[in-house]
Amino acid sequence: MKVRNIPVELIDVAEENVRKDHAFGKDSSDQLMKEHLSKFDLLQPVVVRFDDESRRYKLLIGRRRFFALSAKGMTEVPAVITELEGAEAEAASLFENLIRKDLSPLEKARMVKKLVDSTKEGITGVSSRYGLPKSTVSEWLSILTLPQALQERIEKGEITSYEAIRIARKPEIHERLIAAAEESRLQEEMAATGVKRGAPKGLLTVRLVFDPRKKSDRRIWERLNEKANQNGLKVADYVRNVVAKNVH
Repeated sequence: MKVRNIPVELIDVAEENVRKDHAFGKDSSDQLMKEHLSKFDLLQPVVVRFDDESRRYKLLIGRRRFFALSAKGMTEVPAVITELEGAEAEAASLFENLIRKDLSPLEKARMVKKLVDSTKEGITGVSSRYGLPKSTVSEWLSILTLPQALQERIEKGEITSYEAIRIARKPEIHERLIAAAEESRLQEEMAATGVKRGAPKGLLTVRLVFDPRKKSDRRIWERLNEKANQNGLKVADYVRNVVAKNVH
C-alpha cells in the first residue's frame, strides 16, 4: 500500500462517500477530530480515487480527517489511491463508517442495511466479506423493524442499541413501550419487561448523566472524550482512573 501526499485543492468528496452530505464541524466528534489533529499528526491516511475525466481525486474514505486537516491549514494530505468505484467504493465507505463509535444506533442500522443491499449474497455475503457475524448483522437490521415511535426514542438517545435489539426480539411489548414513552415511563417499562440491562448483583456503580442541551455539560463531556482518546481509554475507564487518583 503506497501513500502519497495529495494537494488538498485537488480533492473532492466522492459521490460514493456515504456521509458526503453531512456538514463538517457541527457535531462534537468533528470538533474533537479538529482539536486532535491540531496537536498530533494523521496516523491513518485517507483513501481517494483518481478521476480521469475531471483530472481530480475523489475522496472515498476519511471525510472528517480530510476536512480537519484542511481546517488545520494543511496544503497536502497523505492518501492511498485506489481504483474502487461505484457500489464497491460505497460499500468500502459504509464499512469504514460502521466502526465509528459516535454513530447513533439508527445510523449504524441504516448503514448495515445499505451494505447488505449492495452485496449479492445479502447478510451471508456481508458476514464473509467483512468478518461480521451473521447474528450481529441481523441484530442491527432488526432495529429498523421497530415502530417509528420507538425509532424516534432511539434517535433521542432514550433507547440504547442494546435495548433496541432486545425490543426488536419482543414485538409483543412494542405497544406497551410506545404508551409508556408517551407517559414519560419508558425507562421504567423497559426495566419491567426485562429490556434494560441491570448491573450484576453485588456490583457498585456510579452513574454520571450529561445533558447535551446544557453548554456546560456538553463541554465537560467533550473534554472527557478528548482526554480519554488521548489516553487510549473509554470514557468510563478514564473517569474511573481520575476518581481513583483523587480519592484517598
